[in-house]
Amino acid sequence: MTIKEAIRVMALSGEEFYCKTCTVDAVDATARTIDCSPLDDSAPLLGVNLQANQGGEEGVVAFPAPGSHVVVAFITPAIAVVVLSEKIDKIGMKIGDTTATLVDGQVDIATGGTTVNITPDGMTINGGTLGGLVRIEALTSKINDLIEAFNAHTHELLPGAVAVTGSPTAQSNPAPVMVPAITSQHPAVSVSDYEDEHVKH
Repeated sequence: MTIKEAIRVMALSGEEFYCKTCTVDAVDATARTIDCSPLDDSAPLLGVNLQANQGGEEGVVAFPAPGSHVVVAFITPAIAVVVLSEKIDKIGMKIGDTTATLVDGQVDIATGGTTVNITPDGMTINGGTLGGLVRIEALTSKINDLIEAFNAHTHELLPGAVAVTGSPTAQSNPAPVMVPAITSQHPAVSVSDYEDEHVKH
């Protein structure tokens, strides 16, 4: 019997809900149930539902932490469901093709072919194989430094550096003039100069 069916039966019979506060003994994430012990020292409750349809994967499911307190509502004497939790270890959510899982220190989201993983170290999109996102201000500054270096660049040929031949009225250099490279070169740009490692895609 599903919870929906149990509520219908209870409504028709005139029975009333009642609740118990319990301590969580064990959590079955696959079956989406818990075993718990009532604080009134009555018999342990086994297989208490965490969601309306135990056979489905849709919706939102909060998995309480073992040892924490929960409030269990009885729909019938044989069917109970967790309605309040003191502490959550994990929350799972599925809406169509979109899923999200939340645990302490990590959030995983997937929809279609896109995935996002969030941890205290940063965020990774689609596995992070393309590396970090660009820090645009740092990249712009690097490019502007390079442009400035080239804009201010001059070549200087020392006196007597170019040998010439010919008459006093017509002289030319017998070979191409090789201009030496600049003595103070702009440092090479590396990925670490503008990569934001906290966001990978």
